[in-house]
Amino acid sequence: MRTLQYLKLEFDKTKKRGVWPLLLILWLFQHVYLSYGMNNREEELTQGWLLLLYNLPLINAIILPVFYAVLASRLIDCEHKENTWKLLETLQSKTSLFLVKALAGLCYILLFSCMQLISIFFIGTFYGFGGKPDLWAYALYTIQTILISFILYLIQLILSFAFTNQAVSLCVGLAGGMIGLFIMFLPRSIFYEIIPWGLFGANMFVGMNWDSVTRDMDFYYTTPIDGAFLWDFIWIGFLLFSGWLLFQKRPVEGFSFCFHSTKKNSFKSVQNLKMPIEYIKLKGSPIWIAFIILPLVSALIGTFNYQGNIAILDDLWYSLWSQHTLFLCYFFMPALLGVYCSYLWRLEHTGTNWNQLMVHISPWKLVRDKLYCAIFMLGLSLLWITVLFLLCGKMTGFTDSAPHELLEWLLCGFLGGICVCCIQLFFSLIIRSFAIPIAMALLGSIAGLIFTSQGLWYLLPYSLFSVGMRANNPFFKLDYGVFILACVCFCEVFYLLSVLYLKYTDVKTQE
Repeated sequence: MRTLQYLKLEFDKTKKRGVWPLLLILWLFQHVYLSYGMNNREEELTQGWLLLLYNLPLINAIILPVFYAVLASRLIDCEHKENTWKLLETLQSKTSLFLVKALAGLCYILLFSCMQLISIFFIGTFYGFGGKPDLWAYALYTIQTILISFILYLIQLILSFAFTNQAVSLCVGLAGGMIGLFIMFLPRSIFYEIIPWGLFGANMFVGMNWDSVTRDMDFYYTTPIDGAFLWDFIWIGFLLFSGWLLFQKRPVEGFSFCFHSTKKNSFKSVQNLKMPIEYIKLKGSPIWIAFIILPLVSALIGTFNYQGNIAILDDLWYSLWSQHTLFLCYFFMPALLGVYCSYLWRLEHTGTNWNQLMVHISPWKLVRDKLYCAIFMLGLSLLWITVLFLLCGKMTGFTDSAPHELLEWLLCGFLGGICVCCIQLFFSLIIRSFAIPIAMALLGSIAGLIFTSQGLWYLLPYSLFSVGMRANNPFFKLDYGVFILACVCFCEVFYLLSVLYLKYTDVKTQE
């Protein structure tokens, strides 16, 4: 009975913290994405039930790690404020505290899995898939999804508990999603099982044969990697024990993840360079984890995919660029920019910092400095992407020079990326959660893919970035007038919205 009371308290903590709307948005997004992918082709309708079982692990591997990082952060971060851990330990045992938080996450996972099943059967009925779904297959898929989701949630729960800075957990979740996607492009091996984000691929039991000439697809049942199901339980047991042990042994103050400069005049040196104070926040920041790993993994995925399809990808540098930018621009780069922007507002949303800050700086300068810092990180990211692209091209064996359009792609991507920075800075300003704007960026980037495929790329900032980078289509003819006009409009609108919000809204300093 007491466990149920504690569980109810955990759900009460999520009220007005964006968890339920985010869960609904995630479900609606997956529903729209799966429905949108149906082209009413005969082979898709005939094998539609198998097609969904093939596509779902892929979309789960991309989105769910970030969602569970957000969920764990929202269930944990309120305890990191005002020594709440000390208070909770006087009311309940550390063991029950950990188990209740794990159980709360499992309840969300079960709910989402049920919602996903509803979407699957609705889509199959609406489009008129041939035959009847194999109930055993969907039961097995649901069990696997619940187990793997619980594993990812426990990882994020432990990280969110261990580090008071929730950026660590979010960066790991974002990078883990990219790593899990990368593993799916590798030949099946032990990496599928020993890396938890690869378990979606290890447990897949539907394969595909694709004819590169006719572009026909044939789906069939296969077997998961030997021992994959066992590894699910091994991971759950290991994480439950590790999490329980950490809750028992961890100091109330937690681990620190910050940089302590040995230079006494470091602050003065930054001022002398006339650089915004925002740059100081980047020192020792965990966002560098995502900065390094995401473009690196995306480059590896693109290179492996290119080498595996050389027969049809015969445009050398252009084909390699299309593979490098496919997942990075459509899925992970906007989320990475979301991490940058959330981190820039994180300090202001802590304690009573707003009260002190607004006395010393105008809203115009505050938003401008943060935008400059986000643009600086965007530029570094694009530079890192370029270096990886050139290195991978040379390692692949290209002897000619890189395409002369590369600079144009990067400049257009830079302009589109500034739009993403503006909208993410606005979201991170009005939403005090560090995690939720990042999840919104990931969903927005995939929505941008849908807008782009319909020729409406100028209506969404996330589409402007991918179109500017010529993601997956280096030969796309960009209308520069429309592109620049859209970039200017989005930047001005969201910059002004941020300033107006600061000028005419009473800032809230506590959650």
